[in-house]
Amino acid sequence: MPLPFADETRAALGEAVYAYLVGRARDAQPGEEDANERAFRRYRLLPRVMTGSGAPDLSVVLFGKAYGAPIVAGAYAGDTVFSEGGIAALAPVLNALRLPLLVSEEAVTPLKALTGVHDLCWLQLRAAGPLQRVLDLASSSAEAGIAALVLTVLAPVHPRPGLYPGGFSIGEELMRRELSTIGSAGAGIAALPAFPQWGWSDIAAVAMLCRERGLPLILKGILHPEDAVRARDAGAAAVVVSNIGLRQSSRWVTGLDQMPAIRDALQGGLPLLLDGGVRSGTDVLVACMAGASLAVVTRPLVAALASGGAPRARDLLLRWVDELAAMLAWMGSASLDGISADQLVPVTEAG
Repeated sequence: MPLPFADETRAALGEAVYAYLVGRARDAQPGEEDANERAFRRYRLLPRVMTGSGAPDLSVVLFGKAYGAPIVAGAYAGDTVFSEGGIAALAPVLNALRLPLLVSEEAVTPLKALTGVHDLCWLQLRAAGPLQRVLDLASSSAEAGIAALVLTVLAPVHPRPGLYPGGFSIGEELMRRELSTIGSAGAGIAALPAFPQWGWSDIAAVAMLCRERGLPLILKGILHPEDAVRARDAGAAAVVVSNIGLRQSSRWVTGLDQMPAIRDALQGGLPLLLDGGVRSGTDVLVACMAGASLAVVTRPLVAALASGGAPRARDLLLRWVDELAAMLAWMGSASLDGISADQLVPVTEAG
């Protein structure tokens, strides 16, 4: 399935940057369908009737904060490369809708420019390089007013230049434009070791700092149930079940397919977020029915910003929210808590 507004986005970005946004991994076969999107299409919804439910309430409470719907705007590097103003244009939209904004340490827009207009900004750091680097960035971002810290633990660094998504280096592009980022001391993105060598003791150290700062720590890139348990034991407040958009390898399992095993391993002991393949309001509902508290959406929003700015991004989100509300009502529930996993029915490809 192509990205929304694909032709306009390609025209606005040019072929090289558009290929990076699409993010096909080097091991993907020509014409191969995105496995994350395909995973969502393997499910059908089982409606309920005559339940007496009223107007749907899409709100979610997590980490002591209320969100308008179970949607998170995902993080991406080099935001101003893709649209004028970058994520600074998106922050007021998300603030009005009360949806959290994930901010990459590789974003160009300064963090305070975002937290000044939106109080639900989460900073996403790479679990790579010296531990002190992450601790320092976590401390400074807490002072800047972030609401949560996210650590990317799966493929936080590209180990070889040829593995860049779409064959394009966003770091080199930022250096060419002489743009600095949140996590860098100069132009481009911070250069980190190709093989980070982090362990659970490092995660525990970051979790301790986050507790001291009053920040929830969220680990992104969890796919194995045992890793989810280890994340909980190390002090994580939540995990993002994610294969990083299959941008590094097309052969990794999908987050949606791993949700049941991870949910069973944690037995409700840790909130789950789902990232990858969410392309509609119905997909958001499927993610929630699979056990996610929130669904992370990135590439469709970037495409909307690139092709039509903040108004188009707002329209996209409102359309998804409306679709989610309608689907929830047809499932016979007035709230996300009222839906049941047995209303999510797997089907064959032919079904």
